[in-house]
Amino acid sequence: MDKEHLYVLAPALTLLFLSGSLLLCWVFQRQQRFLLWQCCAYALTALPFAFQSTASTEMLYRYAAISCTLYLLGGWFLAKCWAEHWRVPTQTRVSLAIALVTLISAIYYSNNLLARVHISSAGIGLIMLLPVLSALRHRHSPDWLDKVLLTSALIYSVITITRPMIITVLGHSEFEKFANSVYWFASAMSTLFFAIFFTVLMAAIAIRATIRQLRNERDQDSLTQILNRRAFYELARCRLEDKRLLPMAILAGDIDHFKRINDTWGHSRGDEVLKLISATLQRNVRGFDLVARFGGEEFVMLLTRIDLAEAEQVAQRIRLELRSDHSVLPKNATLTMSFGVAPIENAKQLESALKEADDLLYAAKHAGRDQVHVSGNNYQNIDFEHTMPNPGVSASHI
Repeated sequence: MDKEHLYVLAPALTLLFLSGSLLLCWVFQRQQRFLLWQCCAYALTALPFAFQSTASTEMLYRYAAISCTLYLLGGWFLAKCWAEHWRVPTQTRVSLAIALVTLISAIYYSNNLLARVHISSAGIGLIMLLPVLSALRHRHSPDWLDKVLLTSALIYSVITITRPMIITVLGHSEFEKFANSVYWFASAMSTLFFAIFFTVLMAAIAIRATIRQLRNERDQDSLTQILNRRAFYELARCRLEDKRLLPMAILAGDIDHFKRINDTWGHSRGDEVLKLISATLQRNVRGFDLVARFGGEEFVMLLTRIDLAEAEQVAQRIRLELRSDHSVLPKNATLTMSFGVAPIENAKQLESALKEADDLLYAAKHAGRDQVHVSGNNYQNIDFEHTMPNPGVSASHI
């Protein structure tokens, strides 16, 4: 291959290299499927790029429909990459309609290279613009990487649509020697720039997503998807440093007779109970509040900007919601939970408040279960053994 051919094929070879790099990244990060779609976009774009870089004018006319189809597919896969990352509709039917109109128009003007360039660029740009417009309407991510991606995708789509017009207005409309034309040079350079830019950007987004996933796996309970004990302590200390969130309260909760639930209906049903309670707790908290599973059937909540009376109301509301919920256990069974509530008035009280809430929780257990015990109140102490379920009692008394 001589230097001239190597020069004109450089854009296509670069796109293939980027495509291979993205494929390799996807192999190691299978959950980030947008990397695979971006890989397909670059590979499909590289093929007509390589052909048009070396083909004669006669060959360009003969295989124009195939080249246009590959470019449209490349644009659609890039749009699919963005749509999957932004979690917006791909709008496949609209894209297909645009592609069909573009192809029919390109075939109709098969003898007019300039018209075909305008038509294909407009079609490709419009397909890429669809997810961008959807993201602008539905997504308001504060993340700076997402903002950069959205802005650059919008710019690239608009450039793709308007590039032939701009070149023509500037007086460079001679396309007879296509690979040596100003339009081809501008197209190659802009495509390469954005291809490299999007590769680096999407790789950074994929790496960030992987780090977040690993952090979530470290911080979240695998079954209930709420905080685990370690993450709760870490975030609780951060909350306590913000005096604007005071006063706070700790709610310690424990499922009543959870072992009996597992023994009666099986551990899979017990897991469903844990998920139900986690969802119920999360529905009853606000933005800065924390919900965690401390292990087994014990849960802890940190409520911010709240006094003891309000915290007790939250616990009572959760308790009543669980009593009336029969989505997991049979209708003749009642799901109950006991709570202990303790106040936090300064940043040094976390450990003592947790211990107090835990003591109040087990006092509620001793007092008969299905109760909320609050700091500062006196409760009658009942022998814990007297509250154990009788083996002969039916499952409805759990």
